[in-house]
Amino acid sequence: MHRLQSHILSQLIHNPELRYADLKPSEVEGNLFMYHLKTLIKQHLVVKGDDGLYRLTPEGQRYADSLSLKTFTPRAQPRIVTLLVVKRSDGKYLFLRRKRQPLLGKVGFPYGKVHLGESIADAAQRELIEKTGPTAELSHRGDGYITIYMHNEPVSQIMFHLFYSENPTGELVAETPGGSTFWAGVEEIDETFMPSVRGLFAELAKAEDERFFVELSYR
Repeated sequence: MHRLQSHILSQLIHNPELRYADLKPSEVEGNLFMYHLKTLIKQHLVVKGDDGLYRLTPEGQRYADSLSLKTFTPRAQPRIVTLLVVKRSDGKYLFLRRKRQPLLGKVGFPYGKVHLGESIADAAQRELIEKTGPTAELSHRGDGYITIYMHNEPVSQIMFHLFYSENPTGELVAETPGGSTFWAGVEEIDETFMPSVRGLFAELAKAEDERFFVELSYR
């Protein structure tokens, strides 16, 4: 991002609204400054109100929230997801083998990001249908963080809301853009499964009917 665009965003991050004269550095030529201001407007990050004042748009505020104020670049942040532990009547569980990095080829519980403005219960129901096909009555059973390292560097960190269900209905969608879904028993868990799978089974067993919170880390 050009330094003038960073300057404009920085000013509007720390002020709810500003006049053009307060936004533009005195040493910068007007045409050059207006070019970069219009670029941010075209990107829907900044808007000029009817009162002549410039403000961040809602999209601009979301972008600002992703920035490190030290480097003024987007920072990596944990993803907020719903994890779905679904048990069939024969005792088998629903799993997903990842088709993308990070952790390409690893097996875990179906999951999906919570969309901005969406409740976690709605997100869980949506992801169950989109990622797997069946429907089920889901119960919110736990929350926590999972961090997975590779060569001592974090490659995946999620904040999860775990939902549990038994006896789903509907046909399984075996292939989706995110991965391949299948049913498997606990005894089939091997080195291709994410280490967090056993850890989450253990937390569910310990918590029984209570909601749990846990931080899991794997190197």
